[in-house]
Amino acid sequence: MARTDQKNPLPTDYNMKVGPVLLNFTGSVEGDYDDNIGLTNSGTKSDFLITPEVGIAAQWPVTQTNTLSLSTSIGYTKYMIHPQFDTDHILVAPDSTLSFDIYTGDFKINIHDSFSYQQDPVDEAALSHVVNFNRFENIAGIGVLWDLNKVILNLNYDHINFLSTGLQTDTGAELPDAGALSYTADQVSGSAELHMSSTLIGGVEAAASRRTYNDFSGDYDQLSAGPFMKIQISDHIKAQVSGGWEYINSPANSFNPIAETGVIGPGYAAGSQSSYYFNVTFDHEVNKYFLQRLSLGHEIELGLLAEESDVSYINYSASWHVNQHLNLSLNLGYQDVEENGGLISASSFDMFTAGVQANFPITKSISGAVIYQFSDKSADVDNEGYTQNRVGLLLTYHF
Repeated sequence: MARTDQKNPLPTDYNMKVGPVLLNFTGSVEGDYDDNIGLTNSGTKSDFLITPEVGIAAQWPVTQTNTLSLSTSIGYTKYMIHPQFDTDHILVAPDSTLSFDIYTGDFKINIHDSFSYQQDPVDEAALSHVVNFNRFENIAGIGVLWDLNKVILNLNYDHINFLSTGLQTDTGAELPDAGALSYTADQVSGSAELHMSSTLIGGVEAAASRRTYNDFSGDYDQLSAGPFMKIQISDHIKAQVSGGWEYINSPANSFNPIAETGVIGPGYAAGSQSSYYFNVTFDHEVNKYFLQRLSLGHEIELGLLAEESDVSYINYSASWHVNQHLNLSLNLGYQDVEENGGLISASSFDMFTAGVQANFPITKSISGAVIYQFSDKSADVDNEGYTQNRVGLLLTYHF
């Protein structure tokens, strides 16, 4: 966790300066082949996708210690074989943020807003038979860190607006009432950590959230609390362990806002569920060129479709700086999900994902990346499972 005396250095690779504001522009184009754009288990459609983007990063050092920063990318996606799935609106990258760090005494205050407009449904594991899931998300909030030397206190508040604007199935049909998935939410989280020694940190954490759907009555509440520890096992290995209690409460709503076989069917949400959560994460710096991380755990969560899910997971990632001409990265993930109600019928599925990326310079201003992504969803409802392979080439121009 960052201490208040750890200021973020300003970038040195900016390509434009307007007064005190440092700007960095990039332009990119990605070409992909996707063998299952509709996330279906039969009758799959394949396509070639072209996605141009423009990226901007800005840093404004308002004072010597207080910095305003902006990072975003905008673009669109063109389907070469099935143009009916082309992007209708400008896409905004999910890592887009506006952030202002304020340092005063022993306090670090961060005011932030993250925003995105996306259409790719593959990150929403509950969905199948969908090509485009158009949604806007905005998370605005404030975080306060109080540095008391050996004790660090954190308190955060965020307000979330999630707006669902369209669901397009593999048949090209636009499902009615996609806005039924829209909601607002408020969440508060906090932690207190004690630096017991140079190699051991312990503490407690807690979080609470309330979600309200625009089209349904009642509030969906989620609570969690428990201890955590951070351990420096050796010079090259560190671990973080956390665990505790979680609780979800759903109002009694019987609804069928978007009925489509294999996409979203009749659902029912009512009652409460409590369980445990835990996470164990290991970070291993094999050497200055090779880093790897292993994380595993269990939790209950309130999903996109208001489903209460019991989730067990394991994730592995690695990055390897082979030489000055090649960087490799690997990501592997597995989830076992048991769904309980929500805007879909209760079901369960296993999700395995894998991704490999190779980054390399082409010229002084142009870099390239070859990307491969694999997804395999195995569901107890046969027509909700699918496999997807996606391979692409990304070219980026640094102005």
